[in-house]
Amino acid sequence: MRTTPVLIGALALAGTGLVVAASSPQQPGATVIEVQPAVPQQVVTPAPSQPMAITQPTAVAQPAAIAQPVATAQPTAMAQPASVFTPEQKAVAHAVETFAKIYSAADPKALADCFTDDIVLTDPEGDETRGKAAVTEMYAGSFQENPGLKLETQVAEVRFITPDVARVEGRSRLSGTGDASEFTRFSSLLVHKDGKWQAAEIREFTAPAEEISPGERLKELEWMVGHWVDESGNNRVEADVQWAENNSYLVRTYRAQMQGEKPTSGTQFIGWDPQTGQIKSWNFDSEGGHGEALWTRTSDTEWVVKAQGVLHDGRPTSATVIHTILNKDSVRTNSTERIIGGQVAPDIVDVVMVRKPPQPSVTAPAYRPAQAVEAPR
Repeated sequence: MRTTPVLIGALALAGTGLVVAASSPQQPGATVIEVQPAVPQQVVTPAPSQPMAITQPTAVAQPAAIAQPVATAQPTAMAQPASVFTPEQKAVAHAVETFAKIYSAADPKALADCFTDDIVLTDPEGDETRGKAAVTEMYAGSFQENPGLKLETQVAEVRFITPDVARVEGRSRLSGTGDASEFTRFSSLLVHKDGKWQAAEIREFTAPAEEISPGERLKELEWMVGHWVDESGNNRVEADVQWAENNSYLVRTYRAQMQGEKPTSGTQFIGWDPQTGQIKSWNFDSEGGHGEALWTRTSDTEWVVKAQGVLHDGRPTSATVIHTILNKDSVRTNSTERIIGGQVAPDIVDVVMVRKPPQPSVTAPAYRPAQAVEAPR
């Protein structure tokens, strides 16, 4: 059921941003649709119980027999694309990918099989965890305290020290709920033992901020890209979301025609704010209002948006919006805690936006000068 009191905005895409618009009463039966800014993801700072190593791919700690002095320098940036790996290098890289998949499945028992008995894991702060049992227990505790963690790895380089010992360098991305993804470099030693590659050493380094592109920061919002429509009785709201150049921002343009109201439109930019370490959105509407919002992912299918803004007449607005991904082509939005000019506004619930193929645009034919006509002789 939807509430339909005062129209202060139009929801162009569930979870996209605060649309500050007119505030005149709505016609009976019209559906209020409000666009709220989205909540940012906060930077993931691993808790003491969540070792940085969680973000590392299947790296191998080197056994005592081949242990090397712990290096203090960070590994070099990725230098060798996987497409040029030899079959032997691919086998090592595959072991790292397997580690990441098992980690994402939160299976400590299976994860233990990725380590040698004498594994040494060193986090970015220089703290060490030694031995298969201790490392496995550390990961198990992280899974319990931080459910839903997902690990992705990129192997940049594989160097063989001996045919059965390989040094692997790369970068990992750890994502979860409530915080922004964490990017980490790793340098690991893998040992071929009992027919498989196992991690004997894992050392992690905080990835330099300049190494992470805005597009990588926004990857978790890629589901928004497309043409979205909500048609409720006599109301119609459309939104188009696309990547800006270099995937630096997600840009949303929206148009809303509500019953009894003049059409409104606006533009929203969603991007990574390096100052706060969060995903943030900035919204500008056709009436002269503007707003900001922070985005937080609370589950694989839910985002919470904390929005605030100002109408063209100076009245402040704020709201909390919850966007639930129903499937790959539909999103439900509930807008609560709505304040307009210091007054509490009714909630707006169960607004569903559906992704549809964009309407073909009508392009005017290109101008072509008329051909000269030769006068008859």
